[in-house]
Amino acid sequence: MSKQIDDIPLARRRVLATELLLNGESISEVARKARASLPTVSKYKDLIERNGPEALACLRIHGNNPRLDDVSQSWLVSAIKHSPGLHGYPGPTWTINQLRELILRRFGVQFSASHVGYLVRGYGLAYRLTYPVSENPPCATGRKSQNDIDAERRKIAAQMLLDGESADRVSKALNISERTITKYRSMVVAGGVEAVEQLRSSGREATLGPEALEWLRAALERSPMAHGYESELWRTGDVQRLIKQRFGVYHSSGHVRTLVGKLGLEHRMRPPKQRMEKKRLTINDETLAWIAATVKESPRVHGRLRTALHRRVGVNYSRGYIWEIATRAAVADLLTGRRS
Repeated sequence: MSKQIDDIPLARRRVLATELLLNGESISEVARKARASLPTVSKYKDLIERNGPEALACLRIHGNNPRLDDVSQSWLVSAIKHSPGLHGYPGPTWTINQLRELILRRFGVQFSASHVGYLVRGYGLAYRLTYPVSENPPCATGRKSQNDIDAERRKIAAQMLLDGESADRVSKALNISERTITKYRSMVVAGGVEAVEQLRSSGREATLGPEALEWLRAALERSPMAHGYESELWRTGDVQRLIKQRFGVYHSSGHVRTLVGKLGLEHRMRPPKQRMEKKRLTINDETLAWIAATVKESPRVHGRLRTALHRRVGVNYSRGYIWEIATRAAVADLLTGRRS
């Protein structure tokens, strides 16, 4: 066939996707063969399972006509880069629903959540998004069980991965180990969000009973040196080993910190190492011009370039990246001269 699959009308590609899904092929395989995104195929699969193949045939070929022009997109990019507080929303970063509401309020255009996510990632601003455990938490009459909470977090993790978020970001946002998130990603690729939703929380309740927890509380209140560990505060790994030695039970790092939190002894734990800032803001022409002018002035005016840049953009860049920026601003030779 000389004709590429991308050139085939959408209606035909939907027919192909329907046939493949009915034949039991995985979401990732259907997405590859029908040249559709994983979220789209996942939506197709859900429609077919709920309403049959006819539901997919009834979908409109084209979505809403309204689109944002260049000026509107420029305004939106600027809004996403800045605090939601400037537009009346809480929090340091944006949620998808907040951006949908902002777009509707500003431009009168209503986009789906998936399309807003697509826009934000296309702008290279995915790091400005946050995924709360619940956008509209229900007024629960009773407390949710831990199994319900875990199931909700798994569902959100799967959706974030389906939206293209990295395992590292999902792990940080939901406080789930990166190893577990990597496993979820493999499941999402093979079977969509449903594959992760079908996971069951471990039916095992807390393995440490009241007496064991009281013993652990007393142990953590004392110095780790009393148990042969060479530190003033407890490390997560040391607590894991202590529980294993005393009770023959292994708990993950996350569960150990949960236990310590329930005992109210977080202050007895060594704080986790702070990760270096990986996020790099786009250095635009205006910033490059400022860097060139700054470096050409006396160091007494602004101090070290790294410090001055941190004050300006709020990011503590490495020396290597500072050198790269200075090279782009054509003033790296001045840095070399001052160093020598």
